[in-house]
Amino acid sequence: MKNEEVERIAHSLLQCACFESVNSQLIIELVRLGHTEHYEPKEIIRTRGEECNETLFLVDGEAFGLFTNPDGRVLQIDHMFAPKLLASATMFSSHSKYPVDVESASESLFLSIPKEQFIKFLMKDETLLKNFLQYISNSFEFVTDRFYEITMKNLVQKVCAYLCQLMDQANDVVVTMDMTKEELAREFGATRPALSRVFTELEKLGVIETEGKKVKIIDQRYVRDYAYMH
Repeated sequence: MKNEEVERIAHSLLQCACFESVNSQLIIELVRLGHTEHYEPKEIIRTRGEECNETLFLVDGEAFGLFTNPDGRVLQIDHMFAPKLLASATMFSSHSKYPVDVESASESLFLSIPKEQFIKFLMKDETLLKNFLQYISNSFEFVTDRFYEITMKNLVQKVCAYLCQLMDQANDVVVTMDMTKEELAREFGATRPALSRVFTELEKLGVIETEGKKVKIIDQRYVRDYAYMH
């Protein structure tokens, strides 16, 4: 890599939580040990189950973490924005593999650094080590939150399918529910509190915004993925 590119990548990585308050010269040294990978939108960067023998950073652009079932249906697990370290929660497991398919959502740049080299930098810089450990903990919290969401999958699917139907009828991302939540809960064979939790979780995730009976669908892909996932 040319010096200009190394410095640009290092500047981008400074915005990543892993490198908060880390000396910029250390980041430059780390970047020099890696290699870059450029991708166009909708390219597969890594596949679920692929060996993870690297430290992989999304430097520019954005990407999706996806589950794909045998029928080819896709569930979006994460929408990642640069700068971000990928697979941090699994990269040091005994059988380290990528937990999801990684697909570029836009033109993107990735930096791959050999895992052993990254370990050496963790060992010689306490701030980087603490940041990394916190990053792993935050990733674990994200995974548990997603697990909680997925355990409610049947009801989430029903809500998303209903919202898709309303979107298609209105030909708009802002829809008006034609039933109260109590009526909708009965329609889905669920309790009112359980249904309310689904709407609350979707709002927390930034998938929808609600105001009374009006719902604005922010993340159409998420809603449609869940609606048609089996």
